[in-house]
Amino acid sequence: MSTTSREYDELTYREARVRSKRQLTDGYGEALVLQDEHGYWGLYFFYWNQEPPPQATPHWMEGPRADPSGFRPPYEVKAWMEENGYESYQNDLD
Repeated sequence: MSTTSREYDELTYREARVRSKRQLTDGYGEALVLQDEHGYWGLYFFYWNQEPPPQATPHWMEGPRADPSGFRPPYEVKAWMEENGYESYQNDLD
C-alpha cells in the first residue's frame, strides 16, 4: 500500500469532508472525492441516510483516477463489494 493510500485510508470523515472536491450521497452512504498530485481519490462511508461520525474512517477507497466523474455512487460500490465477497456494512451507528 502506498503512503498516499495509507494516508487516505486513515483520514477521518471530518477531515475528508473539509478536503473534498465532490460528494456523492445516496441512501446507502457517502462518497467524498479528494484530489492530490496523483489524481482523484474516492473515500466511501456506508452509514445509510445518517451522516458518518466525525472520527469514522472510510469503509472503502478507490484511486487514484484522472477524472473525478469516474467514481460510482455509494450504492453501486456497496453492491459490488457484496458481490465480490467483501463485508456488508449495514449501519455502523446502530
